[in-house]
Amino acid sequence: MAESAIGVGLIGCGTVGGGVAKLLREQAEVYAQRVGRPIVLCRLLDKEKDRVIQSGLADADIVTDDVDSFFDTPGMQVVIELAGGTGAASTFVQRALKAGQHVVTANKALLAEQGPELFALARKHDASIAFEASCGGGIPCVTALTFGLMANRIDALYGILNGTCNYILTEMTGKGKTYSKALADAQELGYAEADPTLDVTGGDTAHKIAILASLAFGVKITDGQVPARGVDQLDLNDLRFGAELGYDIKLLAIAERQPDGDSIGVGVEPCFIHKSELLAQVGGAFNALSVYGHAVGHTLYYGAGAGQMPTASAVVADVMNIAAGWYPKAFQAMRLTPDLHEPAMLADPDSLLSRYYLRINAMDKPGVIAKATAALGDAGISLSAVLQHETNAGSYVPVVIVTHQARRGDLLEAVRRIESMDVIEGPPVTIRIVDLPA
Repeated sequence: MAESAIGVGLIGCGTVGGGVAKLLREQAEVYAQRVGRPIVLCRLLDKEKDRVIQSGLADADIVTDDVDSFFDTPGMQVVIELAGGTGAASTFVQRALKAGQHVVTANKALLAEQGPELFALARKHDASIAFEASCGGGIPCVTALTFGLMANRIDALYGILNGTCNYILTEMTGKGKTYSKALADAQELGYAEADPTLDVTGGDTAHKIAILASLAFGVKITDGQVPARGVDQLDLNDLRFGAELGYDIKLLAIAERQPDGDSIGVGVEPCFIHKSELLAQVGGAFNALSVYGHAVGHTLYYGAGAGQMPTASAVVADVMNIAAGWYPKAFQAMRLTPDLHEPAMLADPDSLLSRYYLRINAMDKPGVIAKATAALGDAGISLSAVLQHETNAGSYVPVVIVTHQARRGDLLEAVRRIESMDVIEGPPVTIRIVDLPA
């Protein structure tokens, strides 16, 4: 390895790791020209050593399945962690940082759970952690928040941050598929894992908004502090009713500065947004992040949120920024990461104001809707629309109510009262309606 070259070690050569190895090999001359020095993949650690060698992605003499052999590699200045998870991956990252090696990772679960401790460890050993690929695949949203929008007070983030869920919802709304059918198709196309639980319950999105909100608001938030509700309980009928009212449904990651200026409302849930909004038009497996800054206003970052080459693009860009020398200096000098900030003052979810979609199955006889709306009125909630289709008298019929702004806690209390009525069948459905800032 040339003396001026920067040596890179890669942990994990699966889908994304294979893309990283491919880019480093095929674009070596371009990257060297851009950063002023060669970037050399000098070691690759993977438990399936033979598979990696047979793939031809790396020369056999640099591939190992021995952890100590990997970390004993001379001249290795950057370690790319793509093993995933929070067990062995954490050990690998800590070992690299303690050796003064810079780390590049796409591991959102690790950063959402252990980020503050790992960032502090990097700072202690004069190293850095770069993590563009952790939150939006190939979308440069981390760079935007930490550098491009540095002059702004960030007021809100609204993100579609999980391609699996966005594909499922696009198929349900656009093609009328049931949730189970849309999920099966997502799995067949490779958008969803065999076990999709982390995606469809909102857990993956919670990891990402915890990281992004920490950066945007200069606070410390972990994924365990993010209330999450996924798409796995959605009924296709609600999506149809929402469409009649002019709304599309998205699994939104939300972080909003509250009117008091200090507290932050954060959460993940399926939300209705008006069809005219740009976020509503993000379809398929694509991701997007809307950021509202006090000076710049609204900016939107859109693109492939996952996949081999988009994610590999973000990983290699981080390596190049480290090789160029500016990123480690910025990491050490600037107060950007959550280890340098106090825990966030998070708003009580029940105190958050929003409009809501409410569906009840009501007995079709006089006075029933009046009882339901009275329960809402008693909670101080006013209505903006009521939707009911004609049906046979005497049966239970779906009634859709759209509220004006209301406290979540007040709405849920009114819903509990409505559910207890003997003229209401089954649990009511509530879906938040998000009115994006102007």
